[in-house]
Amino acid sequence: MDDTRPKATGFKKHLPNIATFTRLLGTFSLPFLISYRQDVGSIENVPLYWFCAYMFLVLTDHIDGTLARKLHAESDFGAGLDAFSDTVLLFMGAATTFTKFVRESLTDFQFYLYIGLLLFCTFDKLGMMLVAKKYFGVPNMLHSYPQKAFAVGCYLGVGYWAFIGTVPAWSIVFLMILNFYGMIDEVVYCMRAKEYDVDFKGHGFQKYEVRQK
Repeated sequence: MDDTRPKATGFKKHLPNIATFTRLLGTFSLPFLISYRQDVGSIENVPLYWFCAYMFLVLTDHIDGTLARKLHAESDFGAGLDAFSDTVLLFMGAATTFTKFVRESLTDFQFYLYIGLLLFCTFDKLGMMLVAKKYFGVPNMLHSYPQKAFAVGCYLGVGYWAFIGTVPAWSIVFLMILNFYGMIDEVVYCMRAKEYDVDFKGHGFQKYEVRQK
């Protein structure tokens, strides 16, 4: 990373965190929008207002990171707040989707896969933070391409499930595979890397200096 760039000052340095707080606070509007459904063409009972609000909040996840990098306003607090807000949005979105839009359409197999995915995500995030803390003293998660692919898949998956009114088993299995790959990629990096770079792109995308044994 280029640390020679001038850091943002004044109001500008707070813009990334403002975008993150917008996502965090806006997430709690989702339960109040779940009753507003609307027919869209031949598709009936689409949670249109919920869907638009959810996708806007997802967009802020890209905005805050872009602002932090462009303004050179990265901070440990901002990184932690970003990770927490992402988790709250994902789980609030998944919870409202599940309880209002898809529960009645799920078979027992789909139901247990859905719950398994939520548990898998929870333990993955906690586990990765503990691994990073153990090796580098930083309880964080990498912004690697595999982790980003999984996050994007989850975000789009929740919106897609709400829109179609069910949760296809293939989509859950696909997300679990993405999550497992990202987890292995991050564990290997933490065990081998000499220094921790939260923006490490992932094995096959970026080289790094290996820790001497």
